[in-house]
Amino acid sequence: MKTRAATFLVSTWIVLSTFGCANSGRRSDDAAVLPVDVAGTWQARDDEVWRIVLNPNGAVSSAVIPMGEVEVRPNKTTRVEMADGKRSTFKAGDCVVEYTPATRELFVSIEMKKIHVVFMDNVVEGNSLDRFMGTVSQDGKVWTADWISVYDYGPRFPQEPNDIYAEPVVFDKIEN
Repeated sequence: MKTRAATFLVSTWIVLSTFGCANSGRRSDDAAVLPVDVAGTWQARDDEVWRIVLNPNGAVSSAVIPMGEVEVRPNKTTRVEMADGKRSTFKAGDCVVEYTPATRELFVSIEMKKIHVVFMDNVVEGNSLDRFMGTVSQDGKVWTADWISVYDYGPRFPQEPNDIYAEPVVFDKIEN
């Protein structure tokens, strides 16, 4: 537990020192233009569901999130019919994109303001914030990032404060 907490603190310090507090509230529509090899679709490897589509203007076009494996769009609400016929709702918030050309560091933040999943007699309600920060390879084909996920899915699925830590995730650039 102490290792996870230390990792979280170091990761937070790196994010803040790299991007600064002044940029942390920056919306994706204020972001700089992305190079051709950075804009496009990034698909996480292995068993990770994440797929993030970045526009050349530096905005997130869409993202497939693990909760429900649903495609969401910034500041839009997505309604999905579940296998049992009930409807679940996913309301995305701001999705921030930052890119530093000199170091090829890419930072993407996906905010889910409200998640309301209904399946049979079960309901999960909450929110989440996922941040990815890492370097895009020189050939623009691989993005190796640290993933920090903070969520509140209610009392049935609590996230302990000491369980917040950076987990590595590797994305591959794919054709649409």
